[in-house]
Amino acid sequence: MDVDGTPNSVTGIQTVRLNRLGDYVFAIAAPVVSVVPGPGTQSQPGQRTNQILWQGFSPGRRVLSSRADLRIDDSAPFLPVKTHLESRAGRTTVVIENITGVEASSYTGNVEPTSLAQVLGRIRSAIKRNVSAEGLNVELRGRQTPIEMMVAAPLRVTGVVDAGAGPRRFSGLLDGIRRPSLRVTVPGTDRPAVTFTVRTAAVPDNVTADQTARTRLAGTIGLELTYARERQYDQFLASPDTTGHSSTTYVYATARRPTAATPVESSGSSDNMIGWIALAVLLAAGLPVAAVVWARS
Repeated sequence: MDVDGTPNSVTGIQTVRLNRLGDYVFAIAAPVVSVVPGPGTQSQPGQRTNQILWQGFSPGRRVLSSRADLRIDDSAPFLPVKTHLESRAGRTTVVIENITGVEASSYTGNVEPTSLAQVLGRIRSAIKRNVSAEGLNVELRGRQTPIEMMVAAPLRVTGVVDAGAGPRRFSGLLDGIRRPSLRVTVPGTDRPAVTFTVRTAAVPDNVTADQTARTRLAGTIGLELTYARERQYDQFLASPDTTGHSSTTYVYATARRPTAATPVESSGSSDNMIGWIALAVLLAAGLPVAAVVWARS
């Protein structure tokens, strides 16, 4: 990012681990400018418009890794945080804001307690195993009343600000709702160098047995939607298996704006197979698919 916090380039390094024997042919939807092999890859990636391409044979275990430069206008708006500077009275404040919050459609009503307890248990199990918790249904008695609720991916931010008088380290948990931003103030008005990492944090589970049925229903739905939102940001580049384990680390750093690269398309493959199958991958049905919005184009 530029010294004022404006993103100036986005690079995605993705590793896919295949744990089955057989041929593989798939595409990762992404706003790609260029793609090169990533660290530790056992195959070479290919490229088409808005796709990172993979094909080959897995002997049972295979690591596929790519390093892709992404179109800044199509990828930067869907990063989990944004940064800006504020200067006042001889001091500069770096503001880091969790921007994953969205308004999601929900409902309330008279819930059947046993059905709710079963769904809550399945959601908690999915969170523990880091797999999808979508497609669960709760039995209601009578009318269902639609409501809206805010959900956001909880984020852990850790980094350092250096304004020339020595580095200042910082860390904070931003839930995106009650605490949407973190502020780090350093002396001086020179624009500091900033480097930090962002990872999704544990989804808060505030559902307890002593709550009323409606309160437990609201908490259960909020837990599922928040977890779905978290999984979106754990798959910034779409996974070929949307139900499996994924994680993403976002690294932000002030750096000189790079020279624009020229998009390149390739049609070859390291394993001499022919044909590509492009898979459209959508995440978290029912929520805005911000992290993979380009997959719809």
